[in-house]
Amino acid sequence: MPISRRSLLGLGAAVAASAATTACQQQARGPVVATPRDPPTGRPTAPATGPARPPAFAGQPPPGELYFGASLPDVRSLSAWEHTLGTPLALNRSYFTPDSTEAAEVAQRCRDDLDHHRLPHVSTKTPGTWHDVATGGAGDWLSELLRQVGEVPGPVFLTLHHEPENDAGDPGMLPVDFVAMQRRAIAVAADLAPRVTVVPILQHWTFDPLHVGADPAPWIVREASVLGVDCYNAWSPRNGKVWRSLGSRLDEVLPWFGDTPVAIGEYGCREDPANPGLAAAWLADAAAYARHHGVVSMSYFNSGADSLDGTLALRHGTEQAFADLLASDWVARPA
Repeated sequence: MPISRRSLLGLGAAVAASAATTACQQQARGPVVATPRDPPTGRPTAPATGPARPPAFAGQPPPGELYFGASLPDVRSLSAWEHTLGTPLALNRSYFTPDSTEAAEVAQRCRDDLDHHRLPHVSTKTPGTWHDVATGGAGDWLSELLRQVGEVPGPVFLTLHHEPENDAGDPGMLPVDFVAMQRRAIAVAADLAPRVTVVPILQHWTFDPLHVGADPAPWIVREASVLGVDCYNAWSPRNGKVWRSLGSRLDEVLPWFGDTPVAIGEYGCREDPANPGLAAAWLADAAAYARHHGVVSMSYFNSGADSLDGTLALRHGTEQAFADLLASDWVARPA
């Protein structure tokens, strides 16, 4: 069944737990100095234009274009919000939980999104452990899900248990099990649902240089055609954290992903009452960075849920900035 992200995730550690690191777009705020870890290799900046390459996944946009969208709480009408924006989202991020009707509901959401020229990016938890899903257990829930979603006539992004770091530790719920589950999903999708791209999504905190002892490497699914991360500007008027651009945070992630295309599963920024327009500029800067760094989709977390330091919902200037970006000619839509 479709659910809110609060029901799916609990505390939303990507916003609340992430510590401040080196600053970007400081303006009047003082710098914070961190000792960074060295990622395995550098990631080259992707050009806005370039020679055509074979697509890595169904619906891959040309260089410099990306699917631009958001998630919205179930209590709000997506069509009404799109009317306010003046154009449909190019990507709709939605969340589900496994039950007897889940596969049909996910497939129907995907069809509706494609009918409205949105790329569906759907997320779900799993009915058992990651090990269960990797080995075909839990009634082979995965195959049934992919069989039904595979009948959808267009590209789909599918994420199994995003931000898995929050729930790791128990037997069958270790990084090796998470990676094995994703590998099996990729293999089953290739057979049953070739238009479905499996997108593993981690949280930025795993890559944060101040997260002592964290090692992203065991979590990264090298076989994935697209790798995802949730990445926020954790600043708020009440928490004293450093204002960070999206690019400064993704710079800590992308070298770990190599040349694999990137999906930003969630991102967000709070408005600063003392600096009107700063958050709107942050959104524009985030999109510009994404277009030139191999990002193929980005979904704004347009909600106050799980935001202990204040709402991330788009309002007034930030909503207008989002609408302007959505109307840009670089926004990709499923064919």
